[in-house]
Amino acid sequence: MKKPDIVKYIKEKHPEMDLKSIKDVVDEIFEVMAEALAKGEKIEIRKIGSFRVLKRKKPLKGRKRVSYSKTVHFKPGKVLKRALKSVSLEGEKNAKSKK
Repeated sequence: MKKPDIVKYIKEKHPEMDLKSIKDVVDEIFEVMAEALAKGEKIEIRKIGSFRVLKRKKPLKGRKRVSYSKTVHFKPGKVLKRALKSVSLEGEKNAKSKK
């Protein structure tokens, strides 16, 4: 699902809202999330999960100096984990049957 799909989904659920307002709100949500993560803040969305910035070591190829990169880590919440248990991924049945 991409951002336009989210906007379309919200529009279908709330036809009384105009499309531009929905787009603006969705854009603002993602902008606020990006700014918070850029500041190193943790984002918690109940039932969905949490996002946080992690510092990871970069691979060293014979160097003595350790360098780090930052990455965003997502930890799914309990409700999302339960929902994912019932979902099959593309090609999952084929991969299992080939073994």
